[in-house]
Order: sequence, then structure tokens, then C-alpha cells
Amino acid sequence: MINVGIIGLGYWGPNYLRIFSQLDGCRVAAASDMDSKRIENFSKNYPSVRFFTDFKKMLTEEVLDAVVIATPTTTHFKITKEVISRGSHVLLEKPLALTTKECQSLVDLAQKNKKILMVGHTFIYNQAVGWIKNYVESGQAGKVYYIHAQRTNLGPIRHDVGALVDLAPHDISMLLHILGKEPVSVSAFGSAYLHNVREDVAYLHLEFKDGTMGHVHVSWLEPRKVRQLTVIGDKKMIVFDDVNVTEPLRIFDKGVTVSKEYRTFGEFQMILRDGDIVSPKVNLAEPLKAQCQAFIESVKTGKKPVSDGVFGLKVVKVLEAALKSMKSGGRTIKLS
Repeated sequence: MINVGIIGLGYWGPNYLRIFSQLDGCRVAAASDMDSKRIENFSKNYPSVRFFTDFKKMLTEEVLDAVVIATPTTTHFKITKEVISRGSHVLLEKPLALTTKECQSLVDLAQKNKKILMVGHTFIYNQAVGWIKNYVESGQAGKVYYIHAQRTNLGPIRHDVGALVDLAPHDISMLLHILGKEPVSVSAFGSAYLHNVREDVAYLHLEFKDGTMGHVHVSWLEPRKVRQLTVIGDKKMIVFDDVNVTEPLRIFDKGVTVSKEYRTFGEFQMILRDGDIVSPKVNLAEPLKAQCQAFIESVKTGKKPVSDGVFGLKVVKVLEAALKSMKSGGRTIKLS
């Protein structure tokens, strides 16, 4: 039986408390949050869990095999370092940290202490995203020209980080996971309308060595909730709509064929292909639950999780370059 502790019971913490309390092979032994009123409410529904207002006291008084960290992004590095140093495996909400230097430090610390470090890139554990990855890897979509993603809504508005750091990690993680490679350059534009220091909307552009492009639009200042990712291949096109619970995936047999026949030298006829639209059946499960199950399995077996610290580092590497580009007016940042 794996003893689990949870740090942070704000936005995502309650979901982790619920799920880990239901999973076989583990038990939530303790949880902490700085808000005493919040703790009082949770203690009524989870009488077997010991609650703390100080996570350091929790780590000292409880023997915890694994700890889930669901605190503001600005605290990730410090708390994760503390937890790993005390001997616990860690599942940490995205992003891993604010800089690649901090991320690398945490990856090295986890390896040194032989601990699992897993980042909560929940969309990687979405069945529909896994289906797209397998479809692309099988070659059925053909050569992928580009992928574009849109993540917008009116709120929730964060006060510790901007829309880029808050929202874009979801789509960056999906891009890297589906394509199985890292970009060679990044550029980004963004604007701050509500605050002078944090952007409310951002446009992120990624370029890969083979010519594939990625484009991400994020905003917490729009009237509609949109969670879409579109893959454009030369054989098939795929649309993933996370808001559509009945048909989250649609495969379009559409494309453009260059005819070998031409009328004059250097002129090629473009033939548009407009075929069937298929909605494959995907057995949807709660992605967060799948992620938590994967974490427990990694703790038990020592097997590296898909969204391990190294993967989290790759996402932050893109984010860090995007922030740098945005501050310089959209200048293209090369990635080593």
C-alpha cells in the first residue's frame, strides 16, 4: 500500500484527493493547504486523512512514499526540491518549473535519489490524444505538414503567471508527444490587457527540423471555450475537440494532389481531394485518473512515466524560449 500525500487543495488539489482516495494500491495518508477553512471543509469528507497547514510539518510527521504537488507555478521548484530530498516520489502539476535551469536541477535530483519525478501533463493521458499519436506514427495521416491548437475561454484568470505559462503547456505537450520530436526554433507574440505584467493572449509558433510547423493560440479573454487541436497531413486531417464529448475525434479524408500532367513548363495542376469524414470510437476515461494510475504504477515498478521530468523539461524549454521571444517583440529563438 503506497502512502500518498497531497500539497495544495486549491484548483486541482481536490481532484487529486478524490482520485487517489479511490485508487487501489494506495491511500491518501495526509494533505496540506495554507487555508485552514479549506482544510476544515475537506476533513469532514475525508476523516481518514490527516490534514496540515504546513507541508513541511506533514513531511516530517508522516511517512509518505509519494507526494502530489498542486501549488502555484512559482512554488514548484522549491517545494519539489524539498519533497524529493526527503525521500518521496513526486507527481507535480504542470509546468515542472519556471526555467530550464530549475527543471534540470529537479531532474538531476530525482535521478540522484532514484525517485520518480512525473509532471501532470494530463492531455498526454487522454485516450483521444493517444489515438492521434498512434494514427500519425502508423503513417495513416501521411506526412504531417503542421499542427495548430486553440485553447481559449473567459477565465479563469491567474495572478501568478500569464496565459502563455498557464495554458500553453497543455498544447506544447500534445505537440511534442504526437510528433515525438522537439522544435528547432520558437517565436511568440502576446499582449497584456488586464495587467501590465502578464499577457492575457498569446500566439506561439514552433518550427521543426523536417519543416513541420506548430501553432498555438491561448487566451483567457474570449467569449467561447475552445479546446481544439488540428493535425494537417498530406493523406488525412484530424480534428480533436475536447469540448465535444460525443465526437471528440474526426478524421477527414481531404487533401491536395499535384497532378503529373501540366499544360506548360513548370505549371502543375492541383487536385482537391474531398472524401469521407469518420468519427472513430474512442473509449473515453477521465485523463486525470489515468495519469494518477500511471504515477502509482511507476512508483510500484520504477518504470519511467511518459510525462517524466525530462519530458517536462522539454516543455519548459519551449515555454522559456517563447517568453524570451515575446519580450523581444516576436524574435525567433533558436533551440539547441
